[in-house]
Amino acid sequence: MISIGQSAVLPFLRLKATTSFKPLVMVFLGLGLLLSAELSRYFTLPDQQFSALWPPAGIFLASLLILGWRCLWVLIPVMLVWSLFLQQAHWFFALSFVTGLTLGSSVAALLIQRLGRTPLKKLTFKFLMALYVKGAVLGSGLVSLFGALGFWVSEVGYSGFAFHDIWLVYWGFEALGVVLFTPLAVLALLKGKRYLIKVWIDFKRPELLIWLMVSTGAALLTLLLETSGHNIYATVLAYTFFPLLCWLVMTARIETSVLIIPVFAGFFVAFSLLGWGGLQVIEDIQGLVRLLLQIAAMVVMAQLIASINTERGKLILLFKRQARIDYLTGLDNERELNRELQQLLDPKEGSLRQQAVTPWLIYIDVLDFEEIGDLIGFEGGHGLEQQIARQLRTLREPDEQIARLGPGRYALTLGKRTGIEIELLLAATYQALNDQEFTSGRQTTRIRVSIGAIPMDGELDTPARYLSAAHQASLLGRQSQERIYLARESRPLVEGRQRLTEKFESLKRALPENRLLLYAQPIASIQKEATELSFEILLRMQSPDGEILPPVEFLPAAETFGFMLEIDHWVIRNTLQALASNPEWLARTAKCGINLSGASLSSPDLANFIADQLEVSGVPAKKISFEVTETETIRDARLAAQIITQLRELGVSVALDDFGTGLATFDYLRSYEFDCLKIDGVFIRNLETSKVDQSMVRATCEVAKSLGLETIAEFVEGSSLIGMLTELGVNYAQGYGVGRPQPLGDFFAEDKRRLQA
Repeated sequence: MISIGQSAVLPFLRLKATTSFKPLVMVFLGLGLLLSAELSRYFTLPDQQFSALWPPAGIFLASLLILGWRCLWVLIPVMLVWSLFLQQAHWFFALSFVTGLTLGSSVAALLIQRLGRTPLKKLTFKFLMALYVKGAVLGSGLVSLFGALGFWVSEVGYSGFAFHDIWLVYWGFEALGVVLFTPLAVLALLKGKRYLIKVWIDFKRPELLIWLMVSTGAALLTLLLETSGHNIYATVLAYTFFPLLCWLVMTARIETSVLIIPVFAGFFVAFSLLGWGGLQVIEDIQGLVRLLLQIAAMVVMAQLIASINTERGKLILLFKRQARIDYLTGLDNERELNRELQQLLDPKEGSLRQQAVTPWLIYIDVLDFEEIGDLIGFEGGHGLEQQIARQLRTLREPDEQIARLGPGRYALTLGKRTGIEIELLLAATYQALNDQEFTSGRQTTRIRVSIGAIPMDGELDTPARYLSAAHQASLLGRQSQERIYLARESRPLVEGRQRLTEKFESLKRALPENRLLLYAQPIASIQKEATELSFEILLRMQSPDGEILPPVEFLPAAETFGFMLEIDHWVIRNTLQALASNPEWLARTAKCGINLSGASLSSPDLANFIADQLEVSGVPAKKISFEVTETETIRDARLAAQIITQLRELGVSVALDDFGTGLATFDYLRSYEFDCLKIDGVFIRNLETSKVDQSMVRATCEVAKSLGLETIAEFVEGSSLIGMLTELGVNYAQGYGVGRPQPLGDFFAEDKRRLQA
């Protein structure tokens, strides 16, 4: 007898159970095994011991795969009882038959489980191939070896047959049972009653109802043709059931396919044994073997089609998911966000203006994300995005959408929230994300975000326009201390963005068309008389109709669209060329000031560019001063300090513009090397009447003097201020009280007239 306590001997003791042990499952398993074994006796020839359909082969293997070795406490006794008492089999055959079924199924289950190295969870093409090779060939071969031996020894009626003939026939029917019933038993044991529910739901689909009606009609028509004497037509029609089976497995769920395939095989065997439907009657064991081969070929083909179709369906679902889900964070992507926004805009859903609570669109932008990525690396950037995604998920309601629009850019759609709730959410989001520390490897950085929020108020007609408005709100948010901008209307943002875009396009056309103009504004020395000219280069743009536009009309567009570096290069190149082309201008120049944007101070090649332009033009470096605005955004403070040092090494001077207006005024003096401070006009306009402004200007001059820096007062609007500025210690004055900006050529022409007067 077999002892199922000897783990060192039997390999199935190392089988992993996929589901937990449940006594009720074991009861149903035993009853199902007994019933299937008994029913199999109806699918054979009279006085034959071989069953054309043998479900216990598949049930044994599936039970070991899903339940593990403990199921043998039920399977072995049930099969012994059935063979000894219900079938009145010889005791030696019963023992050989059950031993072979146990060992062969255990070996096959162990080999199949080792294939995936994890408990079986679903039917796949890979599993089917393992089932055919390791179950139907290897496992069934071992089962049939024991069974054929018992059969050959104990069954006197088969003594005339060679042992290998019995073994091969036994092997064939056992293998068919494994192939036909293992997938069905696996899914039934895995899913229980949920399996039947899924099959029931599947058959409610119109496609399967049509298939069922067509198949039933074909079966009835086959029988009708046979009874009316048209056997040839009945036979032809009977063989059309295989295409019908293929139609089914390409349409149905895998749960339905593995159930219908054995049912189909059962009907085909029954029709063949009874000679129905014009099929040739099976009369001997040779005919039964031919039937086995036909069914095996059809079953394997149908199972493979079903498995491939299932895998195809999963791939399609995966592709659909990838089309709407961001691969990195698991959030929705921009395509899915646009689809959801379009549904909100759909007139069928009702006008947004008529909704009781207005939906909101939130745009979150991680500032300087590209530079952060350079610091923490590719994997670090991915980790940061995933962390932000997790944080955003905790802030939204289940029915609210979060999408990743691109590196460091996110959007949220919020509904059923009041204005106060939106403000609280924005504050909570900003607090959660902004200024948090993120570490990747040895690199640590702090995150800064800008948040914009707009109402989806029905004023715009496309998702793209709402996203553009939300993005514009986040850009406006950068200008505030908390970097949050809550818009009450959406249309003004889009219209403002449109105007900005139009100005940018006009600016891009102005460069090749030479419509950018250099202006100069004089800078007067007020502590001592100067014999040469000092001035600041200012930029103007001429519109196509000849109108002269001030910087406020085009520079904000250049800053927004990242065009300031090109503008700075144009001004530097053309200013130096103008001075070099007019030696008398160059001779009269003491100091020419040129503004640098934050984009230029973040460009590692700036110093090399300026050095090249100085060399090409031949303009002495000491005549050039570059002005850095304190309020300008500097992305990399260390690089900016390096650039300023390089510029001073070239021989040019560097001035800090708008001094006193930023939050880090004196920190700039400590971090960067300057030659001059330009005191912002906010301290100059009311200087004559404001004691505070006078104190601020005096203190600035004292600090500058102690550092060896000169000072320039900006926005000097009247000559009456010059005396007070001189008294406070200011070195230079600039403003309308000194001279208005004018074209560079006119500036020097006026100077020439003054000298000749």
